[in-house]
Parts: sequence; structure tokens; C-alpha cells
Amino acid sequence: MTRESKPRVDARELVARLSQQSQALLRREIIAPLLPGGRIRTRLEGIVYEFRPESNFVGWGRFRPRNERSAEVLGEAQPWKRGGYLELFPVLRMILLWPDPHRRQPGTWWAIPFNESDARQRFGFRSEPLPVFLCDPTNGAERFERVLVRVDGQRLWFDGPDALADPQHADWLREAAVKEDDDETLLPGLAGSERHALLLWQIRQLEISAQADTRVATGSERPQTPPRGRQQQQAWLRAERQRNRLEERLRYALQKADATLHSYNEVAGTDGALSHIIVEWSERGTAHRYRSTVDPGLSVISSGICLSDLDSDFDLTSLVNVMTDAPW
Repeated sequence: MTRESKPRVDARELVARLSQQSQALLRREIIAPLLPGGRIRTRLEGIVYEFRPESNFVGWGRFRPRNERSAEVLGEAQPWKRGGYLELFPVLRMILLWPDPHRRQPGTWWAIPFNESDARQRFGFRSEPLPVFLCDPTNGAERFERVLVRVDGQRLWFDGPDALADPQHADWLREAAVKEDDDETLLPGLAGSERHALLLWQIRQLEISAQADTRVATGSERPQTPPRGRQQQQAWLRAERQRNRLEERLRYALQKADATLHSYNEVAGTDGALSHIIVEWSERGTAHRYRSTVDPGLSVISSGICLSDLDSDFDLTSLVNVMTDAPW
């Protein structure tokens, strides 16, 4: 038997083909996700190209290569283009837990797989918190929500809410997370992963409380495990102060109208700076919750109800007063 000889590679033809691909790439618009300090990656004819962005940008963007190393930012990617990118990767259902407290990367949430067996068999993930990137609170990112995530190697990209999920489950879990009594009656039909998510939330609240008690006892504002490096520590402390001030402002604005703050999510713009805040609140003594969007100055962007396009005429306090005085 004679072994079949492999065809010889023509080096000149290969170099010419790669050169043509590089030239074609410079004329190509790239749709890709970008994290702070990250790189833009695209694949062409099986070859991965990597570019450095020429300006600060965070999120789903449109880029065009300027040369073989850098790319200019053309703007945000439209939802359908983002969807086309995400469809290239396998989907995984997950339950969102909480936003990353250190804000190293805006839009990062911690989550656990909804089906641990599926996640372990397909991707090697276990039922432990994993970071999901570029979560969008305006598109369903909220505590205990079941969402679709796309698996890109070890990176998990937020896709959107899971249309097959029962919304009553997430609502019940959010209510149970803030209850002060020890009612152990579970909602019928909760999955094991959803009960696990609630347990992880309760454990985290105990850890946060213990750390707060430690800082009060020692008179220190530093965490028990501070970031390494002086600059990182200073940046962490600045972020903590800003976060605490924002929460105090939200609570104060709502308390003036006898309302209660339940949660809030900060949404970053394409430059990584705070763009707007989604606030979940309720009138004192009522069970119904509202979700309103405000800007950093607490002026209303979207009230969550129909105000005949007059949302921007209100701030958070006056919005609650309008709701309280409304005939319904």
C-alpha cells in the first residue's frame, strides 16, 4: 500500500491569499461586544483578528479597522445585528443573582445555570455563580430573572429574557428576598436552581452584613479583602462612596413621598459612565411595585406608566406624589 501524499502548500499563494483577506478586512464593518480594556475580535476564513479600540467604548458596537492593530468606533450596534452575532454561539439558560459589586466591568452580573446537569454536560459549568457580561436592565436583567446567555468559550454574553420562564417565579423570589419573617412556605413549582438562587442571595446578605459590622467595629472603610495596589484601592473606595451616596439619594427622594426603595440598577453608557438608573419602588403599605427609569440627577426618563409623554416633567419624588394622588 502506498501512503497518499499530502498536497504541498504554495507559500506564495498562501501569502497572497492572506494579504487579500487583510485588505478585505480593512473595508469590513465589525459587530462585536467590547468590555473595558478589552479588544475587538473577529474571524475571517478561520483566522482570528484582534484590534485595539481607538476610543473609550463599552457594549455592543460597530467598528471598522484602521490598520492591522486598531479600529475606530462607528457607534452602537443595532439590536438585530447584535442578535445575529449572538446566534453564532450556543444558548444556556441561567438565573441572574446580582450585579458585580466592584463595577470593574459595567453590565456584569453573577448568575447560576438554571439546569446544572445541562450546563455541566455541555460546557463543564457547575451550579456556582458565574459572571455574565453586558447585561441590560432595560431588556430583562433583574434579580432572579431567568435569562438566555450565549456561551463564547469561557465568556458568557447576555442575550435576553427567557420567554419560557414563568414571571411569577422571579417576582416571588424578589419578594421572599426582602421578607423579614421566616416564612418557609415555598412557591409551588420552583425549580431546585431557583431555590438555590434564593439561598445564595440570603448567604450574600449575611456576608455583606458581617463585613459592614467589621468595618464599623474597626473604623475602616476598606473591605476585608481590599484590591491589590494603591490605585485600585483608591478607585474601589471612590466607587463605594459614589454607590453609597446614590443609594442614599434614592432612598431620601422616595422617603419624602412616603415610598420605599426595593432595588436599583445602574446602566452604563457606551463610554462606561453612568447613563441612567432603573429604580424599583412601591408606595408605603402597598404590594404593587413600579419600575421607573431616572437620570443621574433623578429626573424621570420613563415612569413605567402612561403620563402622556410628560415623564421628563417629574423627578422621582414628584412622580410618587402623582401616583399617590392618581384616581386609580
